[in-house]
Amino acid sequence: MERFDIRVKPSIIKGEINAPSSKSFAHRILISAFLSGKEINVFNVGSSVDATVTLNALKTLGASVKVIDGKVVIKRGELPKEKVVIDCKESGSSLRFLIPVVSALGVKAEFTGAKRLLERPIKELTTALNENGAEIIGLTVNGKLSSGKYYIDGGISSQYITGLLLALSYVDGESEIIVDGTLVSQPYVDITLSVLKDFGVEFTKTQNGYKIKGGYNATKTEFTVEGDWSGASFLLSAGAIGGRVTVNGLNLSSVQGDKKIIDILKSFGAEVIENKNSVTVNAKRLSGITVDMEDVPDLVQIVSVVASYASGTTRILGVDRLRLKESDRIKAVIDGLTACNITAKYINNSIEIVGGKPTGAQINGGNDHRTVMSAVIMAGNASQDSLVLGGEAITKSYPDFVKDYKKVGGNVNVETTR
Repeated sequence: MERFDIRVKPSIIKGEINAPSSKSFAHRILISAFLSGKEINVFNVGSSVDATVTLNALKTLGASVKVIDGKVVIKRGELPKEKVVIDCKESGSSLRFLIPVVSALGVKAEFTGAKRLLERPIKELTTALNENGAEIIGLTVNGKLSSGKYYIDGGISSQYITGLLLALSYVDGESEIIVDGTLVSQPYVDITLSVLKDFGVEFTKTQNGYKIKGGYNATKTEFTVEGDWSGASFLLSAGAIGGRVTVNGLNLSSVQGDKKIIDILKSFGAEVIENKNSVTVNAKRLSGITVDMEDVPDLVQIVSVVASYASGTTRILGVDRLRLKESDRIKAVIDGLTACNITAKYINNSIEIVGGKPTGAQINGGNDHRTVMSAVIMAGNASQDSLVLGGEAITKSYPDFVKDYKKVGGNVNVETTR
């Protein structure tokens, strides 16, 4: 991958873009399409690295894949008889979804990926799988899942529950997922359930988990990946802190948790106009807020940027799990804001930010797509020029971010590095 930095000059932000495709939906639709056994047409998959990782993994598992004018046509073929290697690169979703799915298929596989990915938690998930027929040692998968009761900790990652739901949608018989404790990031599980429902999978919500019956009964053969609220949050926030931005192609009735960005921006004091399939945000005087973001952790970085321009103090609650993401995102937020002379500190599962006027700075993206994009948005309204290092990280989720930021007036230049 070509490495580059992003030089940012203060800009007048005004314009509109189309939302990028939701990689959360893309992962789930592609996997469900494969498991259904039917030939499925998927529109608007996008070109994020994470979605591509999942698609390539499905090819490794025997999927027939054709890309025609941006449409992905996918159908499960013959499953591999020999052990395969699946490289998940930096995609936590791909790893945590596909380990259970591969176990359900009964395929032998060795999973690998980037160093940071392999350091992220997975043991609780593999333990639950091993208790029900899998034989997983480290990241080497053998055995075959059977229906049964699956006990899983809900406080580490919602990706565990999604992985189990996807896998058990394929396993014969009825299974039950029993969640221990409070389930974090519930909206991401809601996305999974929405997709499974569209594919005709039967499930019910229980008091502490889900019952699910294996089998796909989809009558649809065409699915469209909806616009991504998480990606849209960056440009919408640019409007809130210094201009006017419209993002088209958003589902206002979406189950995506990151749709919460519109309520958060309203709370700060921005003007938010909701239309049928678009949202417009106008800059107004912003004031600090207190907001719990445990269920929407992917918004924390960009909300911290809005907070840096809001008068008074903002408290972002429920942040501890951010240490286990693509980077230590708590440290990334504090380091980035501090570099721009904004006071920020961690206090007991929260980040406290005293707003002001960020100055220009050199900001390390830390190989984290959300850190890079947030830093660019902050720098675009700062008092001086900035340089954001490691810009190539944006390809993980939003390859067109720089192009879209330029469309709304962002003054940025990509500088290739060795």
